[in-house]
Amino acid sequence: MIKYFILMAAGSGERMKSKVPKQFVKVNGVPILIHTYNRIKKLDNTRFIIVLPDDNFKKWKKLVKSYIEDDVDIIRGDKERNLSVRNGINHIQDNSGYVAIHDGVRPFISEDFILKLYNEANLKGNAIPFTNSSNSMRRIEKKSNYAVDRSSYVQIQTPQVFKVSELKKCMKNTSGSNFTDEASLFDEFNIKINLVKGVDENIKITTDKDLKYFS
Repeated sequence: MIKYFILMAAGSGERMKSKVPKQFVKVNGVPILIHTYNRIKKLDNTRFIIVLPDDNFKKWKKLVKSYIEDDVDIIRGDKERNLSVRNGINHIQDNSGYVAIHDGVRPFISEDFILKLYNEANLKGNAIPFTNSSNSMRRIEKKSNYAVDRSSYVQIQTPQVFKVSELKKCMKNTSGSNFTDEASLFDEFNIKINLVKGVDENIKITTDKDLKYFS
């Protein structure tokens, strides 16, 4: 199987309230993005692509290269996530194989779980990890809200794995809407999503309070 892995790190990370985008916030002297890369870098026969912010791209590229000596493609992102993902996908010249798209601020991922997702995608066309909610949930509609059955809802994680050719085709034919993730894009084309049970520790670092998970 031909495997590509796109590490998304092009966001501004405003909710972290940091002077630098959250993917570059240092924990134990190392940016969160590098912690994430170090967890995946030993995947066999995998081509890595890192997408960095458009603003100050050269600065961030120099920073990343100071930590990564491997043969990794570092490319420029865009203003919106879907456009940055498009840049990453279009960087792949070969339409065969599978691509995993992962948030650069999910540093607690494991190689075994990633390989499971690749294998699931190979069998069923795609693989989207999820976790169940342990909290009661309510739905808000305008000025009203009401309880919903939490078993009917799941929380989506990354990496999400797709056929390169299928993802490229969807991106080429999309209306240009700012989809929040690639599974949402597939919904636009009525392509069946293959949900795979995720892992609870695969959290996304969003605020400074999340940094406690590194300790």
